Amino acid sequence: MSESENESRFPPGQAISARALKPRIVFGLLVVASIGGVWVARFGAPITARAVTWLVAVTTGALVGGLYWRLRLFDGSAFDDAADARRVDARWRRVETAAVAAFTVAGVASLATNDASRAVGTGAIGVGLVAAPLLWLGLRRPRPDWERDRQPVLRTGLFAAALVALAGFAWLETGTTATDWLVRLVHVGAFALWVGGAVWHNFVVLPTARTRPDAAATLKSQAKAFRRHLPAVVVLLLATGTYQTVRLVGFSLSALAASPVGPFVGLKVLVLVALTGLVAVGVVRGS
Repeated sequence: MSESENESRFPPGQAISARALKPRIVFGLLVVASIGGVWVARFGAPITARAVTWLVAVTTGALVGGLYWRLRLFDGSAFDDAADARRVDARWRRVETAAVAAFTVAGVASLATNDASRAVGTGAIGVGLVAAPLLWLGLRRPRPDWERDRQPVLRTGLFAAALVALAGFAWLETGTTATDWLVRLVHVGAFALWVGGAVWHNFVVLPTARTRPDAAATLKSQAKAFRRHLPAVVVLLLATGTYQTVRLVGFSLSALAASPVGPFVGLKVLVLVALTGLVAVGVVRGS
């Protein structure tokens, strides 16, 4: 990409401002979809329990997906100015701190409101709740330059801890058969990848690109790398969502329409259609 082309797409002080609304819309739609999904999965449960379940889903998902983005797709060496890479990393560390704190609060609330006899799910969430703050403290502890290579190891451990908690959450949501659990885990895992990417894009990529126009082209390239995941994410969400709906109400559309969860399923479908449209537009435009 030429310098003049880059400047036309990312004017100084307003980098990606023309496209700033789209990722915010995506993030909002993902939040709405997660509410619909939790209300379907926990239909009949007290409002407090459903609210706590939703918090666990969003916070764990944001942590898992955001860490995947940070570990797999962020490349600090791609920036022309090392200071830009440090700024991106510093902004991510603030987001990471907020995500770990929110995940810890939501996880504790989940353990307090769920049936303690469901040992597999509660145990997995408990492992994540113990490991995640400890690993986060290790990442925050000042260390000499020669020890910085340990940070990717600690961050990978944090990702693993959050993934274990996500698996426990999926078990609490099903707890019936291994197939149902695996399908639910793939469903919430796909959601996690998407919502984590949305968190990264809204709270790291866009603010950094606005304040550091020279970093915008590199950030845009890394954002494209994430968007290449989205067609597969959409397919996984559709396939696993269909399976779960059929398991819940059967194959009949009339049964779904008559079911009390029907409106929430319809809401999720509408939101997913809107999100799929946004993904398709991005793929066609190559943006």
